[in-house]
Amino acid sequence: MFGQQRNFRVLVVAHCVASCFMVGMIWTVHLLHYPLFEYVGEDTYVRFQQEHVDRIGSLLLVPWLTEGVTLLALIGLAFFGGRRDLRMPTVINALSMAVVLVISGFWSAPAHGDLSDGFDPVVHDRLMNANLVRTLAWTVCGAMSIWTLIRIWKSDAIDSNNSQPVSAT
Repeated sequence: MFGQQRNFRVLVVAHCVASCFMVGMIWTVHLLHYPLFEYVGEDTYVRFQQEHVDRIGSLLLVPWLTEGVTLLALIGLAFFGGRRDLRMPTVINALSMAVVLVISGFWSAPAHGDLSDGFDPVVHDRLMNANLVRTLAWTVCGAMSIWTLIRIWKSDAIDSNNSQPVSAT
């Protein structure tokens, strides 16, 4: 039982760390990186855009994959592993991640494709607007990962308090 509890904690911590990393990254991109796109010179913009896409993809591959795989495992545990207390935060997390994926696939990636030929303020505005929704959805993912982590630690504390032998006084 203790080994399962430890593995479960590792899963929850890995999910929370990956999710919070992604939240920090998306806010950095939204508040700092994307707004600077319009200040890149015309003669270097195409190369800049390509480098952005290549580098951000490499940077985010492992944490985003970790976040997704651990979320799937948590959903499985919430619905099939006896952790009913995790259903609400994992479902909200999954719905928020679905928003992130839809926006990434249908708005952000195509906008980056359109910007690969050169800076266009209309496309950039479209990217910023879509990214704001994605940023907010990812923030919800982070909040749900923290909620899950707190639930695990609280339930572990309650379980450990209930399993202590009662003294005969």
